[in-house]
Amino acid sequence: MNLLNKITGILIKPEETIKEISDRPYIEESFLIVGIVAILSAISVYFMPIIYDFSDLPPEAIEIVKFSTTVVPIIYALIGIIIMWIIAAGIIHFIAVALGGEGKFTQMLVVYGYSRTPLIINGVIGIILFSFIEPITITISATTGSGNPMGELLSNPYYMAILIIGYIMQLWAIGLIFLGVKYVHNLSTNKALIAIALPLLFFVFGIVMTLFSSSLMG
Repeated sequence: MNLLNKITGILIKPEETIKEISDRPYIEESFLIVGIVAILSAISVYFMPIIYDFSDLPPEAIEIVKFSTTVVPIIYALIGIIIMWIIAAGIIHFIAVALGGEGKFTQMLVVYGYSRTPLIINGVIGIILFSFIEPITITISATTGSGNPMGELLSNPYYMAILIIGYIMQLWAIGLIFLGVKYVHNLSTNKALIAIALPLLFFVFGIVMTLFSSSLMG
């Protein structure tokens, strides 16, 4: 089974494909998928419909603030996703082994990478929808800071669509992680659910924070 067939299979017949991947884990393929997600995430950050106005800042601070608000988020998107892939796979693997799992870390790392496949769809859709959002200008000054652009973004239907689609794709990815843990480590359904409790908590936390921001905006 080649890479394209595995990517297609992980979406339409995940159980069969995950079994195939866990039996023959290729770290290069998994890294490629995570790398694509990271690149799409960086592109999304670049196309984020926010324009920063630095005119109220002193000249000596403009370059530093401009770098921290434009370049740093892109670098973080590129590197952070790859680092979190390794850390998250390691944590889930450790918990699974503690619960009696039999799989290897390499298998978990590869399966976790493949579980990011729905986020490729999410990234492409997000970039497209960002192009329909009118840019928001944020004035950054030494006294008021950068303001809160999220309030205005959350009132935009396109941005809300990005969030909803993102949550659906993340939930899909968590489901794939669940299958991966179950088959890689040969765990029961209950133990596999315990092993993926951390990504589930982050998923719920993200929804709660979005709802909280929306209530503050209202």
